[in-house]
Amino acid sequence: MTNEDVLALYGTEQSRPEVRHLVAGPLSLELENGAIRYVRHSGFEAIRGIDYLVRDASWRTPPAALTTRSLDEGPDGFQAVLEGEVRQDEIHYRYTLSITGTAEGELTVEAEAEALSTFMTNRTGFVVLHPIKDVAGKPVTVTHKDGSTSESRFPELISPAQPIFDIRALRHEVADGLFVTCRMEAAFPHDPETIFEMEDQRNWTDASYKTYVCSLLDPWPYEIAEGAKVSQRITLTFEGSARSTEVDASGPATLRFGEGTSGRLPAIGLGLMPAYRTGTGAAGNVLASLRPAFFTAYVELDADDFASTLADYAALAETLGAEVQLELILPPSQPPAELLDAAAAACKTEGLAPTRVLACPAPYLKSIQPVGPWPDVSDLGHIYNQVRRAFPDAAVLGGMCSYFTELNRKRPPAATIDAISCTTSPIVHAADDRSVMETLEALPAVLRSMAAMAPGKSLHIGPSAIAMRHNPYGAATAPNPGGTRVAMAEADPRQQGLFAAAWSVGYAAAIVQGGTAVGGVASLALNHLAGPAGVLGENGTVRPVYHVMAVLCRASGAELRPLDIASDALAGLAWRQGGSDHLLVANLGPEPVRLVSASKLEGWILDTESAVAARDPAWLDRPPSAMPPTVELGAYAVLFASG
Repeated sequence: MTNEDVLALYGTEQSRPEVRHLVAGPLSLELENGAIRYVRHSGFEAIRGIDYLVRDASWRTPPAALTTRSLDEGPDGFQAVLEGEVRQDEIHYRYTLSITGTAEGELTVEAEAEALSTFMTNRTGFVVLHPIKDVAGKPVTVTHKDGSTSESRFPELISPAQPIFDIRALRHEVADGLFVTCRMEAAFPHDPETIFEMEDQRNWTDASYKTYVCSLLDPWPYEIAEGAKVSQRITLTFEGSARSTEVDASGPATLRFGEGTSGRLPAIGLGLMPAYRTGTGAAGNVLASLRPAFFTAYVELDADDFASTLADYAALAETLGAEVQLELILPPSQPPAELLDAAAAACKTEGLAPTRVLACPAPYLKSIQPVGPWPDVSDLGHIYNQVRRAFPDAAVLGGMCSYFTELNRKRPPAATIDAISCTTSPIVHAADDRSVMETLEALPAVLRSMAAMAPGKSLHIGPSAIAMRHNPYGAATAPNPGGTRVAMAEADPRQQGLFAAAWSVGYAAAIVQGGTAVGGVASLALNHLAGPAGVLGENGTVRPVYHVMAVLCRASGAELRPLDIASDALAGLAWRQGGSDHLLVANLGPEPVRLVSASKLEGWILDTESAVAARDPAWLDRPPSAMPPTVELGAYAVLFASG
């Protein structure tokens, strides 16, 4: 693959980590950049991941410099020994990681570490990720620190609080008749018998439940002193057996339309932050051809440029022919009624008539543990009632302007709202390619959980993008001057590449498919009009994701067509418009996938070969090409087709 191809895919030349496949008897796993992924027994996924990490006092995760001391594989099993060093700001920490798998199917992961400086940390050590597929809602036996056991369940709906405390081991069924026990041990100088604790990572759209070292009930951040020695160990053992489910994935995937229609596509829009609004409403702007149903406009009511921000949003709404969903951030210094009256008056002066309004107290932009203490601000019900009074022609949204996590922890009083809203970011905990794509698995659970907290209210999602627009969990988003894959960053290089286009198709497909179980989703704001999470490139060019958003925006509200794609590597959605069936299909991975369609299709493929031509906003305006029955979708390629 050429450097040009790599840039077209990821927007960065940063190399992807090598993946090693290790096998011992019925046990298999993947080793990627020091992290253990996809621990399987007899082909069944038992553990999504085991990672050893250091988080700073703002929950950021400085990368570890890793070297492989040894890697031995044989008929009796395998052993890998890695050395890691984390060195950033005040942190200097060194550890040795030993990973051992036996032919009997047992896995042991041990870490011996030493602090070479004194630093504050929110978490240092092992995290274990349990998959959500075929696990959500299922029983789990918990062994506690004192050796006692209790019965619990992995949450079905997303739990705002830690579902399980005081963990030494977890035992659950992987497949019919096959059980895994995960034992977790740690020794810190300040706590020689450290316990583990679980959180529902679907709050952040991670496709896992996470068991982590130390408890959030204890004070954090905590200090690790220079010279401190830290020992930790994870052990996996299995009982029983199950027939292997591994299948040959080398054959082509199949695509078929179902019968009839199945609801409607949400209204599709994009987001916009005030710092990137300049020029977006100019006449002749390429954004006008997107034709979104709406855009989500963010504004802080105590900002010096509050009035001019609203004026720019009004101009943009006219240029785009789009409705406006207004996010109002309320400073705690004034009563909500006064602030919202001022906002409504300013909107009227500037000619901005929002369709939906979401008001959020500024202190709620920061994450707070479910048990509090919560900031002393006006009651949410009172705020929503004041929104209704000040904006009588707008729908009142309940929710947070941060992420689903914060919505789940501070749920709106349903009687005072017309609809409920949240947004997501896939790089809160990890920024590698596979973790980002895995977050799509959690979106249906987000929708079910939202519907449960506001029965009968419509659901509005977004603006969601790969990058974070702000950081509720620390002082600021992470800097990313090198344009690499960084968790909690405001700018992510993949927004410039095919990766963001494929991820956006996958996101829309997950929202549409997950929405069927809750009566549909009313609106979806995906990506931003401008800025790091935007659809525009440089010098009048557009990013690949622009074309995905253009097609989705024009399909807003269209009748959905059932679509069956027999491959986990692909995501897609279909709709009926103008008397024809249309579809978007994306390859969510780096390996090519062959796709066989039972229908005759014509259209375009956005891939590394067409990436340069697709910098033209009019790339999709040219006549479509007839598609052969079998097409190959390269890494993160997107198929635009009709039939």
